[in-house]
Formats: sequence, C-alpha cells, structure tokens
Amino acid sequence: MNRKMREILAKIQEKTNEAKNIEDVEKASAIMDEVDKLQKEYETEKRIYEAEKMSGGQSVTEPVTDPVQVEPEKEVTDEEMIAKQVRAIMNPTKYGADKMLNETTDEDGGYTVPDDVRTQVNHWPEAEASFLAEISEENVSTNKGSRTYQTKADVEAFIDLDENGSITKEITAPQFERISYTIKDRAGFMPVSNDLVSDSDANIMNVVTDWLGRANVATANSKIMEIIKAHKNPKESGKYETTAGITEIKDGIDGIKKIINVILGQAYKSNAKIITNDDGLQYLDTLKDANGRPLLNPDPTDSAKLQLRCGTTVVPVSVKPNKGFESNGAKVPFIIGDLKAGIRKYNRQSMSLKASDVAVIGSFNAFAMNMTLIRAILRDDYKELDKDAYYYGCIDTTPTVASSN
Repeated sequence: MNRKMREILAKIQEKTNEAKNIEDVEKASAIMDEVDKLQKEYETEKRIYEAEKMSGGQSVTEPVTDPVQVEPEKEVTDEEMIAKQVRAIMNPTKYGADKMLNETTDEDGGYTVPDDVRTQVNHWPEAEASFLAEISEENVSTNKGSRTYQTKADVEAFIDLDENGSITKEITAPQFERISYTIKDRAGFMPVSNDLVSDSDANIMNVVTDWLGRANVATANSKIMEIIKAHKNPKESGKYETTAGITEIKDGIDGIKKIINVILGQAYKSNAKIITNDDGLQYLDTLKDANGRPLLNPDPTDSAKLQLRCGTTVVPVSVKPNKGFESNGAKVPFIIGDLKAGIRKYNRQSMSLKASDVAVIGSFNAFAMNMTLIRAILRDDYKELDKDAYYYGCIDTTPTVASSN
C-alpha cells in the first residue's frame, strides 16, 4: 500500500465516523456519498499500484521501501472471516441500554472483545428439557380451525331376531366433538450492540441464534406443561380425578404397572412411554426383580435409549434434566402414557428471525443508539386431544426406614 492509498483510507475512516455521529439522515447520506467516491478513488489507485508491482516498477510518488521493514500480512483465520461477513451486514448506528449485548459489560458481551484473552465463545456443558419430540405436531395454513373426533362410548350389540320378527332395537348413533385451535403470535426481540460485533471476532451471531432457538424450546415447554398441569388424570371405568394436576403414584413399580395395564389399558399400552427427570432415572435405576436383576435396561436395538420391564410389558423411558422438569423435594414427576395422542401443537409458522439497524421498539432506537434489533416470532397453538392417553403423577422416593423390633 502506497502513501496515497493510506491517505484515502484515512479520509474514508474520517468521513464514516462523521456520518456515524450525525442524526440528520440527509446529511449522513450526503457524507456517505462522499465515502463512495473515495472508495472508487481508492480502488483505482490500488489497481495502478498493483499494476506497477506486477511490471516490476514503483510509483514515482512512493519511495522505495526497505524490504526488511515490510511486515508480512497477518494470516486471517476462519473465525475472523466470518466476523468480517457479519460486520458487512450490520451497519453501524448507535445504541446503549440495559438488557442488551454490549462490549462495556463483561457478562453482556465484553468478554468477547480482544483483551489478551481468547475471544472464541465456549460453552459450559448443560442439559435442557424439550417436550416437543414427545407430542404430535400438525402444520396448518389458517389462523384458526377445528378437528372433528367421534366421542368415546360403549357400542350396543344387535339383538336376536326370530324369523319374520320385527326389529325393535334402536342402536344409539355415534356422537361427535370438535377440538378447535386459534393460532397465537409469540414474539420477543434481542438488542445487540454493533460495537460488540465490530470489535469481536467471536461467533457472536451464532451465539445469538442459538440463544433464540433455546427460547423457542422454552416457550414450547411452558405451553406443554400448562396443559399437563391442568390435566385431570383418568381413573378406571372412564372416570377422572376431581382435581387437576399431579397425583401421587402409590406402591412404586406396582403403581406404574397398574397405570399402564388398567388405567391406560389396551388402547394406549402399545404406545405408552414413561417420561421422568434425573431423579426419576436414579429411582428407576435402583429397581430390581426378585432375582436381583435391574428392571431398567438399555434398549437392545439402540443402546442410547432406555426401557423398563413392567411385568409382562417393556416400556420405553425418556429422561429429561431436572432443570425444566423439577422434582418437588423427594416427590419425582412421572408422565406415563402416549403424549402424542394426548397433546398436539398446531404450527402456523416456525420461528422466523429478522434483524434491523433502523427499527424502533419501545425505548430502543436502533439507528440512534448504534445497535441491531433481532426479532423472533412464532405462530402456533397447543391443545389437549385425548385426555385418556396419559397420566401425570409423582412417586415419593423418600427412603423407607425399617422399624426395629
């Protein structure tokens, strides 16, 4: 780079900073037009300089440089290249407030700005519960609708009929019910300091996108658990608990067997699953049969999955972390049954992200405060379908103290 090229770059930087600090849009636009002209001038000078280098000549305006003083170009890492692409998208404006990523506060992004430390963002190991895979999902194209189901009822048998006899038996006709959904918008936004993105070579945008994805899962978990906690557990003979919420499962493994064999019965037994948390896993892992063999074992077809022997039935076990599916002291939660038949998500629009450096949301003014607002929107609804399909209970895992005689 010769002296003229450095002078042009200095002017570009000076004009850019001047435009950055001007709130008048027309004046800022005029200055940026000057920057465009300077950029073209720089490119022309660069082509001349490169042509002279290729021909072995040297610009008459630039003295010969001592080769010893020329520093080799710094090797650009993949992370730096990604950061440069992100900066090209996020134009500098001006921002600053609490509850946003910025480089001033370490916890809010300052750790990623180079200061004699490695700025690549690392992650501590952590586990989060997700119930989305446990329920059924249907994509819909309208903001409201309904599905028709035949109600459950005992079917009457035909009567015997004598020869030439009259048919006097009226068979009760089936009844129907509707499950309606209404799509709701669920949204949030995250402010990100442009200074942070400009000054950091860490994978900031990947971190932000991952964080918003986790917010998506947290939203789904919240809606699913609202339905489960409002659920009235089924009882024998089509009856239900009088109060909603969790019911204590008595007799440990024998209580689980009764729920699967009797309360859920043959209609749901084949697709039944046990969902519990880390505490529940520990409890199930201690259960043994009369011969001392563990009842909880890996699935022989997939060692990453677990299954529990419940008498003559083998039931898959899904374990969620305690974080997000907590125990109440020694009372450990269990969901037993077929959640795919019990709960459905009506999905109108998966999470969509949009970024703006000129948007205004409440007190956040992206253009005036040098930041980018990233908006996330979901459109969906959650409904309970078959209330007979699952049972929400808990097992008290308090150790039993043997009485002394």
